[in-house]
Amino acid sequence: MSDKMRVWKLLLLLMAVLLSVNSLVSCAPAKPKEEEKPIKVGVLSPFTGPISAYGEDQVNAVNMAVEEINAAGGILGRKLVVQVEDDERKPELAASMTQKLINDGVDVIIGGMSSSSTMAGGPIADRAEVIMISPWSTNPKAAEGDWVFRACFSDEFQGAIQAKYMVESMGCKKPAQLLDVGDEGSKGQGEVVKKTLEQLGVPLITRENYAMGDKDFKAQLTKIKGLNPDCLDTPNYYGEDALIRVQMKELGLDIPLIGRDGNDSGEFFTIAGEAANGFMMTTHYAPDDPRPVVQEFRKKYQEKFGLIPRSTAAPSYDALMH
Repeated sequence: MSDKMRVWKLLLLLMAVLLSVNSLVSCAPAKPKEEEKPIKVGVLSPFTGPISAYGEDQVNAVNMAVEEINAAGGILGRKLVVQVEDDERKPELAASMTQKLINDGVDVIIGGMSSSSTMAGGPIADRAEVIMISPWSTNPKAAEGDWVFRACFSDEFQGAIQAKYMVESMGCKKPAQLLDVGDEGSKGQGEVVKKTLEQLGVPLITRENYAMGDKDFKAQLTKIKGLNPDCLDTPNYYGEDALIRVQMKELGLDIPLIGRDGNDSGEFFTIAGEAANGFMMTTHYAPDDPRPVVQEFRKKYQEKFGLIPRSTAAPSYDALMH
């Protein structure tokens, strides 16, 4: 074979290889451009467990916000998708679920819904440089770090307001406190109430504790009753505080009771029944607030889910929308 023929054969072979490569490339699925990828919204939620009512509100509100954003064209043309992980209000599970969301490639985490969960997951999100926005974690330490934020007020504000209300509006002169030592939100707010009462010259006459999940508070309440207090601060969640209120009535401890945002749930009134009368609480949002922005949100939420949104729904919606 002549040299000229060899050259032609080599050229033909090279052309065949190039055509094959081009054919393979054209048949391969095109990678989506960055601007076409959906934005993944992770939700760290107590969807089951002792504050599951708040987890339901959180997920509902986030889904509603996502639907509204997507209907308006998304964010810079990118649609949003939601991934929910249940932390059951357990700090150790919140930490592992935060890591799971990060491993799954979420762009932002909305949660947790308790200070204990956010304080467990927040440092993990911060190290990974993934934005975490808690709708409802009030402990001041729950928003530490450059990548962790909150959409609610902190206990430094809420606890101070509680203490001032107890003294200036309720006329308390001998306040007592009963709190959950297993929850960072309860402890954080309880400490602010104690400190503010001291600044107002009306210190606690006693602080009694219980463990997360307790149902019987009669021993603590009997001790409190023996000190003759004129009001009781319970910076806890609705399940325990409703039982505390019932057991106070059973023991004849008929004094004003004030709690925090963790009691803002219909379940509190279901459990407490008539004993709920006279109970006061601080919270982030009231569905009866006449402002148009509040009433518009309430109407949309109620039409969509058949429920009046609680104080956990509003900041969950705001965490994503604003």
